[in-house]
Amino acid sequence: MPRDLRRFLSVLCSLCVLCVLCGAGCNRREQTQPALVAQVSGTMTVPGLVAPVRIVRDRAGIPHIYAESQDDLFFAQGFVQAQDRLFQIDLWRRSVQGRLSEVLGPNFVERDAMTRRIQYRGDLDAEWASYGEDTKSIAAAFVRGVNAWVALARERPPEEFVLAGWKPEPWAPEDLFNRTDAFVACTGALEEIFRARLAAAVGARRAAALLGGTLTVPEGLDPGTINPIVAEVIRRAGTPPFFLGLAATVTANSPADDAVRLKADTTQGADTTQEAVTTLDHPSRRYLVHLVARGWNVAGAAAPWLPGVLSGHNERIAWNVEPFEADVQDLFVERLNPANPHQVDDNGRWADIRIVTEPIRIRGNAKPFMFEAEFTPRGMVLASDRARNLAFVLRWSGSEPGAADGLAALAIDRAQSWPEFQAALARWKMPARRFSYADTHGRRGFQAAALIPARRGWDGALPAPAWNGAHEWRGWRALDTLPHAIDQRDDNLRPATNAAAEIAALARAHPDRVDALLRTIATADSLAVQRAVIVDALAESMREADARRPILFAHPLAVGPAGRRRFNVGPFGPKDGAGPAFSMFSDPADWDRSSAMNAPGQSGSPASPRFADLAQRWAAGERVTLPFTEAAVQASAESTLTLMPAP
Repeated sequence: MPRDLRRFLSVLCSLCVLCVLCGAGCNRREQTQPALVAQVSGTMTVPGLVAPVRIVRDRAGIPHIYAESQDDLFFAQGFVQAQDRLFQIDLWRRSVQGRLSEVLGPNFVERDAMTRRIQYRGDLDAEWASYGEDTKSIAAAFVRGVNAWVALARERPPEEFVLAGWKPEPWAPEDLFNRTDAFVACTGALEEIFRARLAAAVGARRAAALLGGTLTVPEGLDPGTINPIVAEVIRRAGTPPFFLGLAATVTANSPADDAVRLKADTTQGADTTQEAVTTLDHPSRRYLVHLVARGWNVAGAAAPWLPGVLSGHNERIAWNVEPFEADVQDLFVERLNPANPHQVDDNGRWADIRIVTEPIRIRGNAKPFMFEAEFTPRGMVLASDRARNLAFVLRWSGSEPGAADGLAALAIDRAQSWPEFQAALARWKMPARRFSYADTHGRRGFQAAALIPARRGWDGALPAPAWNGAHEWRGWRALDTLPHAIDQRDDNLRPATNAAAEIAALARAHPDRVDALLRTIATADSLAVQRAVIVDALAESMREADARRPILFAHPLAVGPAGRRRFNVGPFGPKDGAGPAFSMFSDPADWDRSSAMNAPGQSGSPASPRFADLAQRWAAGERVTLPFTEAAVQASAESTLTLMPAP
């Protein structure tokens, strides 16, 4: 960490508690109007619409949105998702843009700094064009809908914003260009660092034997120079936000709260903090929705902060999405100019490092911290070793146009056949995903999609020297070279896992254990003992992953006993029938037989009956139906809201 940043943080952290307390005093003023809650029936006049939009919510709280035009459809989607999830999407935006310090204080400065390094800094026209010709207009309509609800929420802040101590801000279409979620989901660099450290500890040949393959050290690389601090810096991006305190006192005994607790307390004791639990996000990172307009009829799971549907079905095809392992990151070692640490050796000449300076505003501090991000021709500078005159630089595919997580789904939503589905997936660049496919003609298949570099001079298994140009990216792998198949049994098409992949996963998930593992391996006196150490570490990790613990849906505002009672849902005892908290099944033979689960509920507000209504059903192993036809939607309708354009 730079010395000026350490000094800056040491002063700010000493003031952190005082700032929170002062903020609490400033934000406890009584509201003149009741907190804003979502209206789900009747009519609302909303400036920005051209024609009326009908929103039918079914008995699971899933909105079915019927509009006359594409613009009105996505305006309404933004409005509805903000109604149910505004605090979640506001906190998400601050998190993925590196702006948590503004509202949560100096503890997040380092995290914000790394998060800002990975954001897209290229041409905006190329970015929009990558997703499709009408994506910009769809995003603009969606954001206008979000902002229509934000305008109401700024006048009457919902309960979550009152407690947190800030008001929501208006959105811009470019806010959807986030790279943080994709970066966190990507692989490559952390595994390279682990392999380099293993090679430094036991030698490349022994490391290859332990990993079950070959490991060639790129010419010019000393694996011992790879500092573990580089992995720590990478992991700072996207770490979840947390509250040290709230700006207002949580009231945990309202009628709405009691209703939620009756559903959630059936399997828990009085104190939910005393037992070991597995925590899941509350609200869910998915939102079930059905979108209908001219050229659109698609239902499934959306990201609350994005337009369209990420996985689901339209009238012809269905698709599901799951992670796909693809190496899309590389760590490069750069030589620094001893006379000028802002220059790197680029094929025998000193090239200037590009420096981008940005202010990071910090809660409780009037003067922002001026953060510097540095970039070489290879990518972003993560750390430097001034004693050796080296810099560690990360290149990843997400820096390219079109790599925002989820926006390419708008093209997939309208595909009507396998060829159209593949053409749409050519726009999907990040994160690497495996898309399963089914259609009404009985065809089944899958396609992996990602922007994967084609490397020259090495295989990407280890970091590479950057100064001689021998290790480069020379383009991208074409979609048809990635795993895919059609009209074959899906269960025969999945790649087998191996020890190397499991060790890489351990390196990502448990860095503290990896440090201990490497120390133990380095002191073992034989290959057999070293293998046994790795097997034991993997077995322990798998036992923990398979452990049947109670499930708690944990909300970021669950601070203190009252906050936990108000916002957390559960814990629920582990049951074999529960399954994943989010799941979806589409039936091409009859779309009305499709089903899903999105526990604990569609809403992020504890004042809503949809805050925890699905949690008990999930714990019992149930699913909810996803009606699709007009008749099925009406049969399951619970409320109807009509959005009217302003006169």
